[in-house]
Amino acid sequence: MNEQEFQCVGRPLPRVDALDKVLGRAVYAEDISFPNMLYGKILRAGVPHAMIEEIDVSAAEAMEGVACVLTARDIPGINRYGIAFPDQKAFAEDKVISIADPVAAVAAESPELARDAVKAIRVKYRALPVVTNPHEALAEGAPALHPEGNLFQYVKIRKGDVEEGFKQAEIILEDTFQTQVQDHTYLETESGVARMDKKGNLILWTVSQGPFRDRGQVAAVCGLPQNKVRVIRATVGGAFGGKDDISVQVHVALLAQATGRPVRLVFPREESLTTQTKRHAIEIWSRWGATKDGKLCAMEGKVYGDTGAYAGLGPFVVKKCGIYLCGPYYIPNIKVDIYTTYTNNIIKSAYRGFGVLQASVAHEAMMDELALKCGIHPLKFRIMNALDVGLDTGTGQVMKEDCGIKATLNRMREVVLSDPTLKTHCEGLR
Repeated sequence: MNEQEFQCVGRPLPRVDALDKVLGRAVYAEDISFPNMLYGKILRAGVPHAMIEEIDVSAAEAMEGVACVLTARDIPGINRYGIAFPDQKAFAEDKVISIADPVAAVAAESPELARDAVKAIRVKYRALPVVTNPHEALAEGAPALHPEGNLFQYVKIRKGDVEEGFKQAEIILEDTFQTQVQDHTYLETESGVARMDKKGNLILWTVSQGPFRDRGQVAAVCGLPQNKVRVIRATVGGAFGGKDDISVQVHVALLAQATGRPVRLVFPREESLTTQTKRHAIEIWSRWGATKDGKLCAMEGKVYGDTGAYAGLGPFVVKKCGIYLCGPYYIPNIKVDIYTTYTNNIIKSAYRGFGVLQASVAHEAMMDELALKCGIHPLKFRIMNALDVGLDTGTGQVMKEDCGIKATLNRMREVVLSDPTLKTHCEGLR
């Protein structure tokens, strides 16, 4: 098939929403309004781990212009949701396990009144021990944050004979790497508008990467069949994985359902930063072995992923980090243990790269150090060990076609060798 037969491949296609965004005509969830609309606000726990001894909403309910105040006792459906695992509560009941946990929500006649009403709610807590990292979570006697414990998932990767591989290695290096929490920092924070129609259907306009996933979670909490819930994705001002999980959807829906009026809920930047999903902080210990002439023999690793107080998509992210710990390189003998743990930190979930970026911090650093020890140019060292057709990945998948890493590295080599300004980088590369 020649290029002319393709309708999309190889042809410049304009983004369908580009002009509206550039001209300011795009309608985001925060821009949507209805007559008689209310404004929502969530009261967050503000403490990482504590028993709830008392919630007093009387002062907020007494304020003029406050339409409703909701807590866990007001949920008409199931007080559970989660994009992959239903381990989150719309409102905390007996205890909180994160500063971000919702304790109550308010709908009022103005954003300012909603904010003041939330401040008027009084919650009495009894502090509990705090788990701050995976090692504390896995320690004997650690407080269990969920009934099943703090270890959400343990995954093993085994390929070849790693002990024999290290016996063959003439150079062995090991190190520990720690990546940091990172926020998506999209220009548009999380927002949504919900209302009930005349037939009792709940309609929700929101920022979302998965409207149908949202619908299922919202319907369960609101006690509605899914065919009574409609989620409309408004224009999204950036997501990068951060708008995969539920943010405003459940709470704005509950407020609209309780009041029978349209409700808008928008997170200010501070609330977005301190309560919404983040990139995982992952600790990686890794040991690599190679021969003196530069061939990789073995790799061993341990991956500890902190998914925060709730799973989100964390188990898949952390597992993928371990799967890709060998990078795009052929290593005949591999042993990796992967731990995904709950802590009292803010929830972690999807973020563009999905665990592979954390793995690259470790495997690229180790490749540089091994190349240095072998006395081989780091680019040449990568070309020597890159995956190719006929070789298998860290999980045993044989590459049969479309394995482009070696071609990419060779093209980089050509560019470096042909550019006179890069001649200081050419020694040992020819």
